[in-house]
Amino acid sequence: MAFLFESKNSNLAKLAIRLQREDIEALTTDNEDTDFTLNLQLQELSIAETLIADLDRDRELALALAVTRHEAIAALLTSPCDHHFYCFECLANFFEYTIGDESLYPPKCCDREIVFDNIKTLLDDKLVARYTEKKIEYDTEPTKRTYCCGSNCKAFVPETGIEDEVATCRDCGKRTCTICKEAAHRGDCPKDEDTQSLLELAEHEGWQRCYNTKCHRVVALTAGCELSLILRFGL
Repeated sequence: MAFLFESKNSNLAKLAIRLQREDIEALTTDNEDTDFTLNLQLQELSIAETLIADLDRDRELALALAVTRHEAIAALLTSPCDHHFYCFECLANFFEYTIGDESLYPPKCCDREIVFDNIKTLLDDKLVARYTEKKIEYDTEPTKRTYCCGSNCKAFVPETGIEDEVATCRDCGKRTCTICKEAAHRGDCPKDEDTQSLLELAEHEGWQRCYNTKCHRVVALTAGCELSLILRFGL
């Protein structure tokens, strides 16, 4: 009867036990040995019923857990392409790798971006903070990025840390020129091609710069002491 305890034969096993029980209970005999044997068979049937009930309960519990887990994964970690699924660990690793490799940014599945705002509640708070910071860097055009000039730092300085073309590192406090990427300096940056071209033109045209160091705009004298339209902001 071992095959009757298989999950697919559970109902058949229950039917067989019920029929056997009815057959045994229908028998009448005055023989003590026979009655003893019949009682033993009834006890065995009771044990078999208990085993089947336990198997059914365990099977239903396992199925319920499997369905719940599958639904959770499908609801929370379905990829943008709707064809792939990611467990929490793999998803976290994906974003962790992206932090260290810009070529993976933004994380994608089948060429479709995994939107960070849609899944960040599934990630560790520390990972979310680190990725958010790195995302600001990656979203900044490479030619417009400024990194700390400190040889032991080189941290990215976001726009919020830049004022008057000087980037202040929040990690080490060093100040970096956003034009030449070297330590911040006074006056015009020699590598600012636009400023240098304007100064050459100003010298050729006889234009002057405002004496106020906070202004330093290039101006042209048009008549008497009247100054013309400001041509460009100074540094």
